[in-house]
Amino acid sequence: MSKRWSLRANLCALLLVALVCLSLLPGSVAARQATPAASPAAQPADPLTAATAWLLAQQDASGGFPGYSGDLDAGVTTDAVMALAAAADTDPAAGAAIDKAVAYLAANGEAYAQAGAGQAAKLALAAVAGGRDPRTFVGSDLFEVMQEPPTTSVQHPIAGIWGDSLYAHALVILAFSAVGELPPDSALEPLRATQGADGGWAFDGSTEAGAADSNTTSMVIQALVAAGYGESELVPPALAFLETLRLPDGSGYAYGPGDPLTADSNSTALVAQALIAAGEDASDALTALAAYQLPDGSLRYMATETDPNLLATVQGIPALARKALPVATGCPTDAAASATCVPLAA
Repeated sequence: MSKRWSLRANLCALLLVALVCLSLLPGSVAARQATPAASPAAQPADPLTAATAWLLAQQDASGGFPGYSGDLDAGVTTDAVMALAAAADTDPAAGAAIDKAVAYLAANGEAYAQAGAGQAAKLALAAVAGGRDPRTFVGSDLFEVMQEPPTTSVQHPIAGIWGDSLYAHALVILAFSAVGELPPDSALEPLRATQGADGGWAFDGSTEAGAADSNTTSMVIQALVAAGYGESELVPPALAFLETLRLPDGSGYAYGPGDPLTADSNSTALVAQALIAAGEDASDALTALAAYQLPDGSLRYMATETDPNLLATVQGIPALARKALPVATGCPTDAAASATCVPLAA
């Protein structure tokens, strides 16, 4: 194996660990959280309704959702809140489930938020999706926490970003947008500096050929659009890069370049959200995503797998609902709820 591919394998392994901890994240790329296997049968007629019903059945009585270890996990619960908020218009049971999950996060989310900027930003996004003010949601102000310098060092730090990865940086920008605030213009400078010649972005900010991935690129596109930079010169080459990762057989999108390309549901869902955010046609991506659905309504991670995957499902639901991140935006102070915003309670 060549040195370059060995390095790429190591980076992918590191990314799996990082995104399980974030569970970027819009969007974690490596959702290999399996639950009991389902028997083969016809796919559900309505992918969104079926996926939401399956997710609701996974909620613990405490309001939390299980993580990679099987124990309740604040990171996965944040993803679940955003998924249920995206589907709330079509499932009347989602509202009560969101309230329970938000209560669980209010009681258990502080330690998760302190783990890093990406985690704090994700919790802020979930708070807004649940109708809560992220500044007072847990014991600390999530907006202050997500802008603090990283507490751990990385091998190749990226100048000017929040957190320790571009994925985390994108989450922080999205959190600003979720409360109707614009991030400083300086937040774009690291994105300009780290966009690869192929148009994509890599999790670790590398601009080396072949380093960019669909997950980080999709998150950055959504962040740019949400922050009002949808017309930026950064977006068209990023969308073109995503197209290079679409499998010719229509089975979805791959995480990164390869020969052959290998599609997965998480990458496909994130690309669909990026296309939706940018006003592009996401119908092919959504058709491919629905093909990952099992008869019980859950999504699997890879087409070759037969087990339900919780992380793949929570990350697929917003795309199936045709919702880009953030899935909800807080209303201005004292403003009433509307089709475009939710009032935030302290």
